[in-house]
Amino acid sequence: MNPNDNPWFYAQELPLKGEIVLNPEEVRHLKAQRLKPNEKVSLFNGKGTVAVAELIEEGKARILEAHEVPKSDFSLIIAVAVPKGDRADWMLQKLTELGVSTIIPIKTEHSVVLPREAKQERWQRILIEACKQSKQAQIPELKPLSTIEQALKTETKLKILLDQAGKPLLEVLQEKPKSILAFIGPEGGFTDGEKSALQKAGCVPASLGKNILRIETAAMAVSAIIGILEK
Repeated sequence: MNPNDNPWFYAQELPLKGEIVLNPEEVRHLKAQRLKPNEKVSLFNGKGTVAVAELIEEGKARILEAHEVPKSDFSLIIAVAVPKGDRADWMLQKLTELGVSTIIPIKTEHSVVLPREAKQERWQRILIEACKQSKQAQIPELKPLSTIEQALKTETKLKILLDQAGKPLLEVLQEKPKSILAFIGPEGGFTDGEKSALQKAGCVPASLGKNILRIETAAMAVSAIIGILEK
C-alpha cells in the first residue's frame, strides 16, 4: 500500500495497529473532502510514522498498515527574520514543502516583526497542513523566536550568512556538507555588527546574485537550491 495514493491526515498519537479516533479538526477536513466509510486515507504523526487506514465511521479509522519513514541524513536549518503579515505564513508553508528540517525565527536590529508566543500554535498548524499537502512524514522543528547568538549555538557542518557581497552560493556548497545552518536577515539586512559577529562565529557569506530579495523569497531560494544539490 502506497500512502501517497491517499489523502493525508494528521494524528499526533498514531498506533501501529487497531483503531484510531481523529481529532475534531481532522474530522472537519474529512467532511470537506467528502470521504466516506470504507475509503482509504493515510495518517501521519509528524515524527516519521505513516499508516494507511480505512474509514469506519465519522472520525474513526482502522489501521491497515503502518511503517516508519527513515529520517534524512541531511539537515537544513533556516534561521530567518520574520516577514510582515501573511508573508510569514507563506514562507513557513513553502519551507516545509521544500523539506527544511528546522526553522528558527530570529530577531535582529532591523527586525520589524517580533511575533508573540501565541503565533507558535498557528505556525505549527501551518507546518502540519504543509506536510499533509506535500505528503512528508516529518514536521519541521519550529524553534521559538531567538537571538542571533542563540541560533548560532546550533551545531552544523556549515554555517551560511546570506549576503550579496559573499561568494556565489553554489561555490560555497561545493563540498556538500550533511548539515547546514543558513542565516537570512530582515528587509533592511543585517547590521555591520551582526555580520561581523556571524562571520566570527564561522558563518560563510554566500550570495544569491545581485537582485535584492524579500525575506521569504530568499529563504525559499536558499532552501530549494540546497535541497536540490543534496539529493
